[in-house]
Amino acid sequence: MKAIHITMPFSRHENWQILIDAYRPMNVIIHPLLLAGENLPEMEADWIHPFIAFDQIKFNQSALLNEFIKFALIQDDDYYVTANDDDMYEPGVYDAIGKRDDPVIVISMKRGYQTPKDAPEGKDYDPTTLFAYPENMRTGFVGGEQIFMKGSVLKTVHFDEELPAVADGFVAEDLAKRYDTLVRYEKDLYALFNYYEPRRWEREGLKISFGVMVSDLVRLDMCLKQSPISGQMHYIRGAESATKGLNKLLNTIEKEGADVACLVHQDMSFKHGWIAQVRDQIAKLPDSWIVAGIIGKDFQGRICGRFHDMRIAPVFDTTNLHTFPHPACCFDECVILVNMKKSFRFDETFDGWDLYGTLCVLQAWEMGGSAFIIDAPAEHHCMRPFTWQPDDIFKRNFKRLYERFNQLGRIDSTALGVPPKEKIRFVTNAA
Repeated sequence: MKAIHITMPFSRHENWQILIDAYRPMNVIIHPLLLAGENLPEMEADWIHPFIAFDQIKFNQSALLNEFIKFALIQDDDYYVTANDDDMYEPGVYDAIGKRDDPVIVISMKRGYQTPKDAPEGKDYDPTTLFAYPENMRTGFVGGEQIFMKGSVLKTVHFDEELPAVADGFVAEDLAKRYDTLVRYEKDLYALFNYYEPRRWEREGLKISFGVMVSDLVRLDMCLKQSPISGQMHYIRGAESATKGLNKLLNTIEKEGADVACLVHQDMSFKHGWIAQVRDQIAKLPDSWIVAGIIGKDFQGRICGRFHDMRIAPVFDTTNLHTFPHPACCFDECVILVNMKKSFRFDETFDGWDLYGTLCVLQAWEMGGSAFIIDAPAEHHCMRPFTWQPDDIFKRNFKRLYERFNQLGRIDSTALGVPPKEKIRFVTNAA
């Protein structure tokens, strides 16, 4: 088992005893990094090794770290990680890291449930989760708390002293370039960012977490990640089908303990206040609700909801026809909300990438529950051409939906104009 050292630029003296009590059981060595002339309360603890800077004039996290690298006695084969003086880690992280032998190990980091309203500018970090993926080894997508490196690696690192707020991102980019395939990514191990920051980890109403199937990182960055929304954000790439990918996301969200899963497309965008509006609408739903959407169809096959498809100028707004929440027969797949108390999962025998907005409603009915459109307008930066036509997989799955669920109610889809009474007929080459 390798020793693990935490280098901790230290200024929040009010957290000292809290940190001691929290880290003591973790079998780590903490190096509080202090300015010249600073002291900590005396205590008998062979696992706390303060490092006092020689001539720092003011607190600069990068400068403190660079002095530690230059002057401290660093053990080449031990692991080192940098944490803030209000950070924490989930149980088991240090045990797992201590058993490894990789030069660099990157874990994920949860960043709380909300951004504190009184957080100072520049410190008002979003509460989304930073996941340990190779593509996230860049400024703004990874924190120093996530990066464990052997002492031999730490000796080669330099933290930018002019831009200390993003210095860990520069270090991550450097390590990813120099060590490439030797970096080990542990997605299911988590640091807890600013865990002792007041209100960051307080839940505000229902806990809503997001799940996204990603096919284009640029679209994700330019659309969804530009939205000012709070809540954990989970991603998956390379899913075999929509239903299998969405179920993996639901499993992760369930493990996290969220009340509601928001399964959302990478090219959606939401405005300030969207989460609060969703919570307000969910509070109006009956206990029987299993799934909900923001745009779909009612039982007469009419579009229902408020929504903007950015390919076209008009905004969908059916408030003249519907009161919300309103019972639905299908959803557009851009946003699907799942009540995690109901243990809902998509039927994975349905393959392909369409119709799961219909499937989830029909499965909810089959389970004895209900499905609703809520009033929570958003924008979809969709790129699917208007020339799109249902392929054979779509046709085959629609036929299966009809055969299995037609006794429960209307079988419909937002991708089609299904007649109100007539039967739909597909000609397909699919088996």
